[in-house]
Amino acid sequence: MSINSEPVLSWSALPPAARLQLLGNSFLRVRDGCTVMPLLGLAGSAWLHVLGLWPLSITLWWVASLSLVGIAWGAWALWQRDMRQMAAGSGEPAALLTTWLRRVQPLAALYGALLMSLAACAGPEAPFELRVVLVCGGTLVMAARADHQSAALVVYLHFFFASLAVGLLSLPYVFPQHWLYLLPLYLLFGVFLRNARISHQFFLSNIDLSERFRAAKSEAEQALSVKNQFLATASHDLRQPVHAVGLLAESVALRNRDPALVGTLQDLRQGVQSLQWMCNALLDLSRIEAGAVQARLQPVELAPLLHEVATLLGESARARGLALRLRAPPAGTRVQADPMLLRQCVVNLVHNALRYTQHGGVLLAVRPRSGHWQVEVWDTGPGVAAEEHERIFSPFTQSGAATRAADDAGYGLGLAVVARCAELMEAPLGLASRLGRGSRFWLRLRSAAADEAPRAAALALAPQGSLQGRCLVVEDDPQAAAGWRQLLQDWGVEARCAADGAEAQHLLAQGFAPRVILCDERLRSGQSGFALLQSLEELCPDAALAMVSGEWDSPALRQAEAEGYLVLRKPVAPELLHTLLRQWLTEMPGKLSKR
Repeated sequence: MSINSEPVLSWSALPPAARLQLLGNSFLRVRDGCTVMPLLGLAGSAWLHVLGLWPLSITLWWVASLSLVGIAWGAWALWQRDMRQMAAGSGEPAALLTTWLRRVQPLAALYGALLMSLAACAGPEAPFELRVVLVCGGTLVMAARADHQSAALVVYLHFFFASLAVGLLSLPYVFPQHWLYLLPLYLLFGVFLRNARISHQFFLSNIDLSERFRAAKSEAEQALSVKNQFLATASHDLRQPVHAVGLLAESVALRNRDPALVGTLQDLRQGVQSLQWMCNALLDLSRIEAGAVQARLQPVELAPLLHEVATLLGESARARGLALRLRAPPAGTRVQADPMLLRQCVVNLVHNALRYTQHGGVLLAVRPRSGHWQVEVWDTGPGVAAEEHERIFSPFTQSGAATRAADDAGYGLGLAVVARCAELMEAPLGLASRLGRGSRFWLRLRSAAADEAPRAAALALAPQGSLQGRCLVVEDDPQAAAGWRQLLQDWGVEARCAADGAEAQHLLAQGFAPRVILCDERLRSGQSGFALLQSLEELCPDAALAMVSGEWDSPALRQAEAEGYLVLRKPVAPELLHTLLRQWLTEMPGKLSKR
């Protein structure tokens, strides 16, 4: 920063904490200068000793110098204690600044005075060359201190003027025959003062930039915190209507008997699914960037997880007229990964490939790569230009060719979620593509050792069909309750919906015995959904239980998952819900569990 082109910064304009930081920098230089100063006198004292010249003043200088070293280090220890107390919240920067300025300034003045008094202590009887060396040595130290000790200019000024005063006053005594010739040279000491002011401005500009950066960083963190808090608070309200529309759209598609509406309803289901993906991607990305997601690496069996993803997205591929093929790894293939994050990566990669592929198909494959397993997603879409490979994984970024090819190109969130999840798992992520020919996205995972216990096999999604049994749903949103009721009835499930715990217990008292209980986590009555689910478990010990939530992270959800309850996040995919109900409703009575 040039002080000629920028406004001069003022010491007094800085906040006390910033001035205290600069004072600490100068104090450190004063302490180091006091410590090193005896070395300057060592050579001169040795010279005097060899010549048999050892005046009493040299002894006094050494006593004063060594005492000053002890004082400087003792004061530095007190300074560090006060800084620790201030960091702990028991000290005010303004008060400490006033106290320590009164301490450091006299210390700097004593340092300067002793530095320039060494030649006078040697006396005029010392060799002329020795006196010149001692004066020049002190002058060089003054010049060096102008750069290093001027963070707090008021400290350097005490050092400078004390040094200058002692040097001028002792000049006739040290050089009785030459002092008139040497006196004009002392006027050049003003250059040191000018350099100190320039250096001081440099320190001030650094502090000013640091303060502005800290303020901007604080504002950005606050804005990010507000955004994440808003998304966390609004996630239930954002997911609730999407969840209700998804259930209703599935129910309408099942009830339709008019062939003319098949295409329209299929478009509706795809639109709802795209909305669900977009909502999930936005909230997932927000959670990851807020640090709310931690990777829990463990052995994961690949084949069941990939079969689940292929089944989940198979209907979407068929609706688009595409072929989704799976080339599964050998049975028992395991990798070190977080099962939830890995599933999220693969789902987003396959969904991204389906979205941008107009003709042909998508291949989900796994191949070994020197101690690793590489999960690959191939497509026959428009491809990604080479210059876009680096930024394609950034939020709200899309390939130009893909955007032109897809009608529902989305907002560029899916690959950003994949990149963040891969980073959390420390799994390399890459892309190979040719424009007009397609793309290959890959994720490389470390192979799990053979003796490591694999995670339980992923839930395999079964084709939809007729179900039979009873299900109790605790849901206080009318639209979502209607969606639950209609879809479950269309599947053949006898469903009852309750808005709160009192209604649920009333239904049970009337003789309704559910095999499955689904309970929303946040109820408008203020009642805890988890506490209600636990109370219903006591009344229906043979029922399968699950929490349903529009949030991703809360104390109640963490507790529920820790105690073994299944937590379904809204919007719940109909395919997943159907598979869970098929599993639960076909189990033998008395064998149902929380999961």
